[in-house]
Amino acid sequence: MPDSSLSTGVTLAVLAAALLHAAWNALIRGAGDKALYTLLLHLCTASLGLLGLIFTGLPAPASLPYLGASALVHTVYILWLMRAYEGGSLAFSYALMRGLPPLLIALVSAPLLGEPLGATAAVGIGCICVGILAIGFANGQARRRAFFSPAARAALLNAVAIAAYTAIDGQGARLSGNPLAYALLLCALEPIIVLALRLRRDAGPTLAYFRKHWRLGLLGGLCSITAYATVLWAMTRAPIAMVAALRESAVIFAVLIGSLWFREGRLAIGLAASCALVAGLVLLRS
Repeated sequence: MPDSSLSTGVTLAVLAAALLHAAWNALIRGAGDKALYTLLLHLCTASLGLLGLIFTGLPAPASLPYLGASALVHTVYILWLMRAYEGGSLAFSYALMRGLPPLLIALVSAPLLGEPLGATAAVGIGCICVGILAIGFANGQARRRAFFSPAARAALLNAVAIAAYTAIDGQGARLSGNPLAYALLLCALEPIIVLALRLRRDAGPTLAYFRKHWRLGLLGGLCSITAYATVLWAMTRAPIAMVAALRESAVIFAVLIGSLWFREGRLAIGLAASCALVAGLVLLRS
């Protein structure tokens, strides 16, 4: 059974995963063809997952139903992710996608997963979510009309998908006997349906894009698989809601990358909102 709080080692591991997660999302944001690069990144992640399974073996059979359910949710996640950065800033879309899931996870963790949260942890999760959402909403592109854009709708729908697969995978990883094997097999499964649909519709240009940009796709894939495997491991050592909330600190890194790389908004936005995040992290670990 996992501990009831976050250790220093788990905290540092999840923060490192958060940085890697923001980095591969920034690669999608900077891609010329965001839909194709999103698919390429996940295809590279799948290839790495298959390679890793040679060394880890398969997860325990008890986790396979969770793997199947998560793979279906991840299919929807990939499709919406392809749209989330079309016309939206990194900080705005990322904050919408990552700021809402902890609230949803916290709401379902007690009745469905048997993980009641103490009052302090609940306040900490709230502070983290407020800080994350403030970063996105204070961004220069987060005007009223932005909330009705296709990118915002895709990001909001993805928040629901993220909350769903986080809860599913947290339980699946615990039953797997090997969280790394679980993550690798999941990565291998998740892009299959999207890839089949894309090749059926537009095989020639898709394969040409893959051949030209595979190195950048591999870089993103390495960031993605490392980040998610780390989070799954953390979920076997601490409550799912706490890990999910701490992981959303990736928005700080996304704002910094957006400001310094894409010249989105002002760097001060991220620094101001980080005060709420730091307070939430302290409360979450107390």
